Amino acid sequence: MKAGIVVAGYVAAVLAAIGAAWFYDWRMSLQPYDTSGGMYAGGQLMTSLCAFFIVALVPTLLLLWFVRRHEGFWNAVGILLLTLAGLGLIAVLSPLVVDYKNEHGPLVWLSLIAVFQWVGVPLWATACFLFALLAPTRRTRRQMIAALGIELVIGVCTLIHWFMPSHPL
Repeated sequence: MKAGIVVAGYVAAVLAAIGAAWFYDWRMSLQPYDTSGGMYAGGQLMTSLCAFFIVALVPTLLLLWFVRRHEGFWNAVGILLLTLAGLGLIAVLSPLVVDYKNEHGPLVWLSLIAVFQWVGVPLWATACFLFALLAPTRRTRRQMIAALGIELVIGVCTLIHWFMPSHPL
């Protein structure tokens, strides 16, 4: 029954996204014609994603509530958070040792991960903090606090990247 409730919540989130996209199309069809089709498509995408994520918060929180006692799940989340935070730190610090003038293969991915970290560090740090509060055991809590610490270091690197005129990052 719990799984059904969560799945129904995500189905509702998908339906909300479809409805938001339809409403956006209807509203834009009433506007004067413009040749900026890509801008309309981008607006529709952002509208539908926002609707999905807002509605999907409820089943996600329910899922976390339902699995609050499953130590295996929280261990996997802790290892995943540490792995992603470590990879993000490597990506953010890589411009110190890698010349990105001729990006090829893995360097493109590394620079893309760095951009995701620079833009998403508030979200990642908040998620690590909230997961640390929800973690049922001391071990998983320590993993998530370590991931939070790495994300805070990435946040400092991000501030240096964005706000120092001649930064090394």
